[in-house]
Amino acid sequence: MPIVPIFGGGGTSTPSPLTWAAPATVAQPSGSTTATITWNAPSGGTAPYTYSVPGVVYDSQAGSTTALYSTTSLTTSITGLVNTQVVVLTRQVTDAVGATLTVQAVAAVAAGAATLTFASAPSAQSLASTATSCTIGTWGAASGGTGPYTYAVTEISGGGTTVSGSGLGAWSATGLTAGFTYAFLMTATDSLSAKGYSVVTVTVAQEENLGRWLEVDSVDFTDADWTAVTLTATTASSIAWYATLYEADGVTPRCYLYNNVTESRTITLSPSSVGLQLVNGAITTQPTIGVWPAGWTPIIGGSRRDAWMVEAVMEGEEPAGNGAFTHMNGISTSQTTMATSPGTGLRVTESTSNVIIARAFSYISGFTTSTVQTITGGPRIWRASIQGTIVDSRRHDIHTNVGATDFCEPQSGLRVRVQATSTSMTAVNADVSSDGFAWFSSTIADRVKWWMYHDGSATTGSALRLKKLRLLRMPNGSL
Repeated sequence: MPIVPIFGGGGTSTPSPLTWAAPATVAQPSGSTTATITWNAPSGGTAPYTYSVPGVVYDSQAGSTTALYSTTSLTTSITGLVNTQVVVLTRQVTDAVGATLTVQAVAAVAAGAATLTFASAPSAQSLASTATSCTIGTWGAASGGTGPYTYAVTEISGGGTTVSGSGLGAWSATGLTAGFTYAFLMTATDSLSAKGYSVVTVTVAQEENLGRWLEVDSVDFTDADWTAVTLTATTASSIAWYATLYEADGVTPRCYLYNNVTESRTITLSPSSVGLQLVNGAITTQPTIGVWPAGWTPIIGGSRRDAWMVEAVMEGEEPAGNGAFTHMNGISTSQTTMATSPGTGLRVTESTSNVIIARAFSYISGFTTSTVQTITGGPRIWRASIQGTIVDSRRHDIHTNVGATDFCEPQSGLRVRVQATSTSMTAVNADVSSDGFAWFSSTIADRVKWWMYHDGSATTGSALRLKKLRLLRMPNGSL
């Protein structure tokens, strides 16, 4: 994965990165009703440290029993447990300068005599920060209950991995990210639906914050590796993608499109320099398309402690005249249209005859804008690189490079601070913030995407084009 350095800096030394090892899995014998999780002491960063209240990511018995939690700084006591119950907690530490890390802990109570047990289970693993996949391992055969048995392994830690395997294994997982503890639950079910459980954890080490952005994924919509497509979007997506854009082989997914409203619009993509183009189908509609490259999967799950940047190279065109229109491009979800749901990016609107204005904008905590360019004459064409950052769940910037036709250095160009509210991006220990906006959700409908919004002009020559799109990540970022 290439490393892109950030320019600037100074001669002062910086503290070592904040690190926090995940607690060991707590495995209680059958009949236990309590468990105690001991959180490790953090290191690095700048003391003193503060801790959030643990949040429950997964509880296998949530529908039938209620576990109670009591927490001091480094100890969490759980009461009210029952046989076969598995609980996964997540918790955040923050140092004196605001750097944060999130770890997860697992507590499991063994099955009782009347349910199933496993002869053996894979050992917990600690992997290097560069690991993106792992072999979880193989379980020993189940016993108890009434055979035959069926087996399934699922990830219960919210890390967004893909788990594969069958029977007792070997099972494996892909999509791992640095600094996250994954919990994998093996479930055995007998012929009478009795169940037995076993939990295995895999911890990927934190990456050192080198003060550099790492390129996670880059997509060029103007290259030759595409299957040509023309779509007239009239059906809103529900929980699945509206369309899949394939490589030239017609088989390999390269990007996905999400349709959030039932409005008329035309989308085209061909192996040419045009890119992914959105044209409005009627002047009264507000067509919006969410774009999700196939390589963006690492943003799902336990990645909130990192800094993230989405950069798009965009182009918009309107014929000469005085036709009202709005082009909007930025990072948001599909809760409703881009113009009313939380989102941040670039907004280009018609001002007076043959004059358009480009503004950085944010709908996250009230509509705010800042003018970055005024364009006169016709045809009215604008081009820009737009960089949107998500940092520490609090700060949100836009950097624009007007006229750019390719990616620019991270955090270069005109910087606009569009949002600085403590919880408007993502609430601590949660996917969904106080305004109902999910940045890291594993649910497709709620997932952060790059949005193309074309509202207004339906005349010939009116279009919005996405040329290139990339995702950057700074491990343990605190900008």
